[in-house]
Amino acid sequence: MKKLFVLLVVATACSFTALHAQPPGGGQRMSPEERIAQWKERLKPLGLTQVQTDSAIAIYSERPANMGNFMEMTQEERQAAMKAVGEARMKRLIKAGIPEETAKKVAEALQMRRPGSGGGQGGGKK
Repeated sequence: MKKLFVLLVVATACSFTALHAQPPGGGQRMSPEERIAQWKERLKPLGLTQVQTDSAIAIYSERPANMGNFMEMTQEERQAAMKAVGEARMKRLIKAGIPEETAKKVAEALQMRRPGSGGGQGGGKK
């Protein structure tokens, strides 16, 4: 009887460990449609028009051509590239008729950082 009880406890402990190791949502990526829907929800509180919302989403959906391969960049090069992309996006948001203060809030709302990815972490070439 003790062996059965110990086996049951071990199996339960392993189950909890396996469940805890998986990220929320099973680690699956969002489809483009899900991402756009999420972005629209994030932008609602900013009071943008439909055209401004669509413009902001289009600007953030494009992959910048000047980004290259992050894995081949040093940390300083990655930071410089991200800064340049952020500035270019900000200019495009303003050109799309979004006031500068609101454009800053749009940029904050649509940042594509993964949970747990903080600044100053990561490897890359040195």
